[in-house]
Amino acid sequence: MVSKAPPARLLIPAQRRPSRERLLATLPFFLRNLAVVPVEAPPRILAFETDAFMDDFLAAAGQPAPAFPALRPWRDWSEPPDGLVDAAGAIRYPAAIVRRTPDAAEIEASGGLAMDSDGVPHGASSATPAWLRKLYLPLHERFNLVAFDVVCGAAGWPPVARSRIKGSGAIVRRLVARTDSEHWEDWIALDEKHGAWIEVLDAGLRPASGAGQADPAALSGLSSTATVRLHALFGLAADAPLPTLALNSQPLNLLPPNVGKAAEHCTLYGYLPVFSSAREVSAERLTADSIDAIAARMSQRTGDRLDALFLSGATLRGAATPYLRTLLDDTVLPARPTAAQTATAGALVAGLLSAPPFGLAHPENALAQGIDLAVLKALACLWIKAADAGTANADCDGNVCSAAQLWDQSGADTAAGSAALFESLPDPSSFPGNQTALWLAANVAGSPGTWDVLVRMRLFQLVDAWLAGSVLPQPAQGASSLIGENHLAALCVVALLRLRGCRLGLTASINKTLFGSDKRSELLAIGPAGKLEFGIAALGEQIDAVLAQESGRGDVQATPPWPSLAFTEIGGEIVRVKRVHQTGLEIARIYAGFDAALAAAGSAAVAQRDAHAGTVEAHIASAVPAPSLASLGLILTEQPACGLLVLPAFRFEHTPFSTLRNAAAASYTANKEKLALPEARAIDGLPRLRFDAEHLYAAWAWVRIAGRTPCEPERIVWTPRSEPFSIADPTDLLGARPASIQMPDIPKLLRDIPRIARARAKPFAGIAAPPGSGVKVGDAMADTRRDFGIGMICNFGIPILTICALILFNIIFSILIKLPAFSWMLFLKFCLPFPKRGS
Repeated sequence: MVSKAPPARLLIPAQRRPSRERLLATLPFFLRNLAVVPVEAPPRILAFETDAFMDDFLAAAGQPAPAFPALRPWRDWSEPPDGLVDAAGAIRYPAAIVRRTPDAAEIEASGGLAMDSDGVPHGASSATPAWLRKLYLPLHERFNLVAFDVVCGAAGWPPVARSRIKGSGAIVRRLVARTDSEHWEDWIALDEKHGAWIEVLDAGLRPASGAGQADPAALSGLSSTATVRLHALFGLAADAPLPTLALNSQPLNLLPPNVGKAAEHCTLYGYLPVFSSAREVSAERLTADSIDAIAARMSQRTGDRLDALFLSGATLRGAATPYLRTLLDDTVLPARPTAAQTATAGALVAGLLSAPPFGLAHPENALAQGIDLAVLKALACLWIKAADAGTANADCDGNVCSAAQLWDQSGADTAAGSAALFESLPDPSSFPGNQTALWLAANVAGSPGTWDVLVRMRLFQLVDAWLAGSVLPQPAQGASSLIGENHLAALCVVALLRLRGCRLGLTASINKTLFGSDKRSELLAIGPAGKLEFGIAALGEQIDAVLAQESGRGDVQATPPWPSLAFTEIGGEIVRVKRVHQTGLEIARIYAGFDAALAAAGSAAVAQRDAHAGTVEAHIASAVPAPSLASLGLILTEQPACGLLVLPAFRFEHTPFSTLRNAAAASYTANKEKLALPEARAIDGLPRLRFDAEHLYAAWAWVRIAGRTPCEPERIVWTPRSEPFSIADPTDLLGARPASIQMPDIPKLLRDIPRIARARAKPFAGIAAPPGSGVKVGDAMADTRRDFGIGMICNFGIPILTICALILFNIIFSILIKLPAFSWMLFLKFCLPFPKRGS
């Protein structure tokens, strides 16, 4: 008998051999030219404007020439987050982090200042970092999808069989603020509500050097640095095993085959989440120790941050120099002497030195000091004129004087002829009267115009050195030590006061157009503390808000609801006045990053900055005696005054930096309970959402693909990273959607109240007061702590709550808009009449 052979069986080897096929991710078929060989490309992020985004996406993807919502230049791109730009305005990330060049078909054409060649704005000036993509939240009714194709690198570049897709997903990673190379953090969840961003994979998605790309469902082979941080995150001992880790991945799906030509492609798509209620666990853990250790840690934290910040002082000075020179030229500096004027002045000097008073050993020094005395007198004249109330009223009238007019009208041009100006100079002769003073005064009387040239020559000699960061030079005629840094800082103050004057002129003209009155009483109002309520910064914010909207008149949708601003009151000076305003904005922008970094160093650093401002004001007052700067509308802790005069100060010195740094750091160890502990608790307790507007992010997608045969193992294909993007803040004005709140129709409301019972309606909101928590309206707070022992539930009609909310809002709004710092809110309120339906 012959036995039958056993049936043939397919034997699968225990060790599957990896496939040699080449797989790559590329653009989805509906976004690429199918006649061109595909190349590896990052997933494309698509933004939609309604909650029907999935239907909109499928409908567009199925079209031969899909039309997705356009990207708007001033909405869908934005500046890099403040935390990724240092105090000098330089980016704190690699230059490779750039935006994707948008296709012509996907961007909505727009004009405006600082627009790049690709139609995307980059900021206020060419020196600012390039803008990057910004994604909005579901709160803004903006929804984001990600899509890509997977193809085989074979002849014809066929798509991967759809049946081989075993899973796919997308992850969002956060950029680390480093400039050496790209470093990204991944979200590691403790639970559904908490987690932390930790750098567990490198930019190539490898867990350690030399390892392959990670499996998103099971992280292993992590570096020692990542392992240490993960143990700290989970609160585990160093030798304890870590729990099973996986990347937080959003599932993706295959595009349905009935969507256009999707059946011929392997296209994956899905929702890209940029909002999560999960909170980030504090990485600093400042309060996790004794109070002494907390104080020491806070002290070290502030010292380190200030050390890094103060290194940017020289860079900031270089950036501010051209703008400060423009500001001085436009506001306070007279005309620079011509060559002919300089030659005439030189002849006068030679004549003076050839016939000095008897006994004057160094007439050149006396002449040099005499010229410096005239410069100081001219500076005092400029100060008095700039601070005069009549000058402010003239500014409101539109008579904004130029630098040359200020020089003439203040009497600075005749300062050398002031009585007894030279009496302080030494007189070595034995003759009656001060012969040195008479010698100089006689020549002033004979050549007043030439003395004005000498004063201007000396002034420009000092200003040029001051702006260049050089040591203040001696006069050309001899030696003098009468003018120092404080005097030139005072000249800068005069320029800032004239900046305020220019802004007064602009604001008054704007008020006439918008409100029919220049509102001078408000612009020049003095608050209870004796300071002008409308300072330089408040005026600048209001002007910029109006001018920015005024520039949109070319677009019907963006035209502001007021007549075109003509600035007829200012007349032919309007170009210069606007330039002065813009120069002030540029200087403030340069120093804004320094302000933000100083605040991040801690409250002690800010307190030391404020104390230093008082010292600076005292030094300026010693050079030119005057009332407090606040009474003139100049607050030294506001920009641009703070950056130019206080910190870092245009002529910064390392000694004040070191003193401030040490004092700020020492404050925490000297005030452990009152300062260090509360601030550490506040930092650790600060709510940090998983996603925020302070970082940059990018998306990676992955797909798990089965082998072509059972002998081949499955493999994971990662896409390149997407374009980097920031995430809009919930209060982002540019992404907000129109919100309508219907006020109750009060006559109808009164008519329907008797019908509530019969209609069995329940238009009430119940508000419960727990026992002992009642509040008697009108009683003093001391009498409402625990006024009764039982609880209570009060029902209020929802329409009544709406009416009360509007009334309370109008009360608070009317108060806030009277404050200079909140005057900009008027530009976000528009009341328009509308006809009753059916009329």
